[in-house]
Amino acid sequence: MARKAAEKSFLVGLLGESPNDTASVEALLGPRYGGRVRFTVISPEITGSQLDNPKFQHIIRKNYQFKRPDLVVVTRDLDAPETDREQKLKRREFFRKINVGLERKGVYLLNIHAIEALIIADIRVFNTRYQCVCEVPADPMTIADPVAFLKNATPTGKPHYDEGYCADLLGQVDYETVRANCRYFAEFDQALQDWLPPLA
Repeated sequence: MARKAAEKSFLVGLLGESPNDTASVEALLGPRYGGRVRFTVISPEITGSQLDNPKFQHIIRKNYQFKRPDLVVVTRDLDAPETDREQKLKRREFFRKINVGLERKGVYLLNIHAIEALIIADIRVFNTRYQCVCEVPADPMTIADPVAFLKNATPTGKPHYDEGYCADLLGQVDYETVRANCRYFAEFDQALQDWLPPLA
């Protein structure tokens, strides 16, 4: 009976620029929604700018059709300020095209500037891990290079922050704190909730 219930659980696909990004999204969403959904990674071998290539988008579509998730969280980094209209248009066009291949079941997590902004949104976890007192702006979206910001915040003599630690740190943040401090994530989370099945 338990196996049958698991098979019917809501399946969320994860598509991102790297395995690190999809692992980070799962680490962040898992504690919040893991009791209601299962996760599967779509096309982990396709990374970075390959996502923009029609040939690779065809492969993504085939992998989506094979895995048949109920929803796909598509995550990209804007790699630019929120005010960069040209870059935002390019990222929106990417999502529009990829979402057609996902049967319009995609929810977009567009990180400004990068996914590390979500670590900065609850800096307490980073400060505890690296034994530092890192102060951040009220709006983490204003930090031009979140990765460099975290690396530079690491105390002298300590191992510097590395992108490979992102999933571990995001797995420990307080979800409500991230929602409160990061506007783009709050908007994404609302869109995600609109797709998820109601609590039993």
